[in-house]
Amino acid sequence: MTPYTIIFRESGGAHSTALTAGQHFRCDIEEYEGFFGEPLPALLVDLLRIASGIYVVDRLIKRRRQEQRRWWSRSLSLKVGLLEPDFWSDHEVHAALTETVEFLTDDTWEFSFDKDDRRRGRNGQKTLFRISPESRVCLYSGGLDSAAGLANRIANGPQSEVLPVTIWHQPIQRRLIQKQHKLLTSKYDVLISPLIMKAALIWTPEIQPFREELTQRGRAFLFTAAGAVAAAMAGATSVEIYESGIGAINLPFMAGMVGSRMTRSVHPEFVRNVSRLVSLVVEKPITFAIPFGDQTKGQLVKAAADHGLHDLVRSTVSCVHYPLRESRHKQCGVCPACIFRRQAVSVAGIREPATTYKYDLFDSPSKANRVSLKRLKYMRAFLDQVVQLDEVAPQRRLPARLRRHLLGTRIITDEQSPGPIIRLLSEYRDEWREIAARAARQGFSWAGLLEPSTPRQEGASRA
Repeated sequence: MTPYTIIFRESGGAHSTALTAGQHFRCDIEEYEGFFGEPLPALLVDLLRIASGIYVVDRLIKRRRQEQRRWWSRSLSLKVGLLEPDFWSDHEVHAALTETVEFLTDDTWEFSFDKDDRRRGRNGQKTLFRISPESRVCLYSGGLDSAAGLANRIANGPQSEVLPVTIWHQPIQRRLIQKQHKLLTSKYDVLISPLIMKAALIWTPEIQPFREELTQRGRAFLFTAAGAVAAAMAGATSVEIYESGIGAINLPFMAGMVGSRMTRSVHPEFVRNVSRLVSLVVEKPITFAIPFGDQTKGQLVKAAADHGLHDLVRSTVSCVHYPLRESRHKQCGVCPACIFRRQAVSVAGIREPATTYKYDLFDSPSKANRVSLKRLKYMRAFLDQVVQLDEVAPQRRLPARLRRHLLGTRIITDEQSPGPIIRLLSEYRDEWREIAARAARQGFSWAGLLEPSTPRQEGASRA
């Protein structure tokens, strides 16, 4: 791959670190030129270089321990070698980049750019991508929302071709996505032309002293940048992100979950910011859309189940700790992502194999009731949130905590009606209450953590 250099340090650090693409990290920008059969414009190359630099720095500079809250956010400096550094130093572009990345990661970033015009082309035969009004460019992770979302879009309307964009760093992820695409093309008359780009660290002696940061909020910027470049090359004006409205809003369910403690990868404000930035780069409007933003995760998955795509749903993974590197289980079953997934799959009425999760909270009462209280921490948090959502109802004032989140993170403004969000959260709450009632009848002890809905003072918690 083309070598280019990034130089970074954390504020207060004594030394800067210089890393080179192809030697210390991979971001296969040339994959685009092989896919489309033509060179990328310089500004699109630069966008991917910046995004890869953010991804690398975000992984290599560790956040402080969770209890040291004032140090959770970092101050980071990043210099990237670009083909057109003057463009990125322009005040409007620089400000848009900084605002977008700082909102996403909840860190302070100082960006600067050097001239680095090294380029290596990649020979390739242009993919037979047919541009038509029905063609879709989308982000595709292989997770539950992306698979169900793409399936529903294909099932509900004809497309001549779909271009899903994926960033991967593990071979198992690539194979999983290819399997999912095969399931869809075997059922529907659609051509899926995936653009799959690898982004990964190369653990050379220069970077081995770093302790890897696991939150990796900057990965979402690399993902959206990759989607924007694909859209620009394909002549599209929109990139779809398949996420439920509950996931996009991402209402904190535990105290202290603010800023980067909760992912903002599909947050409406981030989506607006990144749309504005890439439109400046491409010099024409390119927007990121969330077509299922008015649905719960359960509704999104149930629609896929109604189309007979149970096997597609079962093929997806959601676990924060995936893969567990165990021969029997690949997902833990007790992290927030697993619980959110299992709630949605339960709404959809899909049964998963007994070996899917290491800790079983939904399928077998005998197994679930043996799970330790420590591992029920996130389940308790979800149920606590359900209790708090009892205060959400039409014609009632929004609870203070919810209002702060919606207005403070700019999901809505004072001028916008919260009605659609009230409806969405009410439906999500009712899904959980139905699941808990059924679980109580079956003998799941965790269902007792959720008391029947009763009037109470705002802010009270019974879970």
